[in-house]
Amino acid sequence: MDTIPGTAVDEPYATMPAPATVRIERILPGPVERVWTYLTESDKRRQWFAAGPMELRPGGSVALTFRNDDLSAEKRHSDGNGHCSGDGVDHRMNGVIVRCEPPRLLV
Repeated sequence: MDTIPGTAVDEPYATMPAPATVRIERILPGPVERVWTYLTESDKRRQWFAAGPMELRPGGSVALTFRNDDLSAEKRHSDGNGHCSGDGVDHRMNGVIVRCEPPRLLV
């Protein structure tokens, strides 16, 4: 696996195992059940990544809304209206769940 080009990390936290596929792997403190809730529940996930609904089943939809300014006390990217950039648009990504085996696997 290759690390993602242009990233500033020295370790391969994010890799591209195939075209149009990103794998993010982290070791997190706490029991797996708590980590699972911070990955799958929108209100908890927005505290560290992106908010949005997630249908926890194979074929289920995922809609992530990124608001980078919500992740930091520094508001350097804000347009003053809560948007993460000056274009006035929330940045969204849609996807589909391939595999879901709570609380250990989400693809």
